[in-house]
Amino acid sequence: MRSVITKQVTISRPIEQVWDALVDAASIAAWQGGGEVKSNARVGGRYAIFDGATTGKFTLVERPARLTYTWRQDNWEAAWPDSVVSWRLVAKGQGTVVRLRHQRLPNQEEFDGHASGWDEYFLHPMKEWLESRPPAAARSPVRRRRPAPKRSSV
Repeated sequence: MRSVITKQVTISRPIEQVWDALVDAASIAAWQGGGEVKSNARVGGRYAIFDGATTGKFTLVERPARLTYTWRQDNWEAAWPDSVVSWRLVAKGQGTVVRLRHQRLPNQEEFDGHASGWDEYFLHPMKEWLESRPPAAARSPVRRRRPAPKRSSV
């Protein structure tokens, strides 16, 4: 059995936007097309995606470049250990190179299903969602006017 799935895709959006699409619950729900998503992207934090069918725990969080978490499907046998998903994001020009590594899948059937599933259910929808949104406009910081000091009536 092959033991590691590797994928790479380039997304024409800044690294911070791609990072958010990987860890922000509202962003994940948007590119997944709805459903319940939970994400507490800190070491030891937990996540649940695909309406809770996939769950795990964050083991490495280095914004915006590296992310690792455990991965478990709700239909896996209890004796099967969690698999491990790692992401590496690299800024390239105006875009981001996204590298995925998924290892320790419990058997060949799960390996084969995830090998195609990463493209169909994760990478392609995320890329399409990100690239269909208008890029963040480059603008100077908004300066807020300070309120005038209150004058005493004395």
